[in-house]
Amino acid sequence: MTSAPIAHYPPARAAIFDMDGLLVDSEPFWRSVEVDVFAALGVDITPLISRGLTMGMRVDEVVSFFRSRLPWEGADDDEVIARIVHGIVAAIWEEAELLPGAVAAVDFFVERGCATALASGSTPPVIDAVLERFGLAERFPVVCSAIDDRLGKPHPAIFLRTAEALGVDPLECVVLEDSLNGCVAAKAARMRAIAVPSPAYLEDPRFAIADLRLASLEQITALEVADLLGLEQVAESAAR
Repeated sequence: MTSAPIAHYPPARAAIFDMDGLLVDSEPFWRSVEVDVFAALGVDITPLISRGLTMGMRVDEVVSFFRSRLPWEGADDDEVIARIVHGIVAAIWEEAELLPGAVAAVDFFVERGCATALASGSTPPVIDAVLERFGLAERFPVVCSAIDDRLGKPHPAIFLRTAEALGVDPLECVVLEDSLNGCVAAKAARMRAIAVPSPAYLEDPRFAIADLRLASLEQITALEVADLLGLEQVAESAAR
């Protein structure tokens, strides 16, 4: 667990969770499905995805990103997006698993009086598949997809819209993210960011932008986390 000095924030009143790669181990599916879909188009995207450049981005932005660098003939962007989404939804139902500590991390915030929301760059069909497969819908009264915003992460639009839906000031929100793009978006929204990168990116110095870096969501219950975010204060005020 590593942390960096943060600005003085009021106690957290809401926790906003990313989904892919944070709650559910779906990032490998995105990579494998995208590789297969583009390979069928005669395009090798492996040199680009190996650098994590598209992690946290919306699927339409990912497709545009690859087209700008590796143009192909035939299927248009909408058809490619549909193929990817279909493959991801199938993989969610057949193979996906929650990452360690996922449910406990959500409950950690709920038990301390924080509202919870899901803010994902995935499309609604993928989000719905995850929520239904793992019975998470009741834990997230507010669910937002970046597909509804003009720009996806690292733009802060989705987090600002989620805070508005929660009725909570951005300064009172904590964002949990596995991707660098998501952490950049959270900080641009003036929110606290807890990064939970995959093991391959855990030591990536770019994650210094986050206020706290964890190796796993299982570490969210550490007393240092509650102290850092002022969550005990929230629990006390909620009880009065």
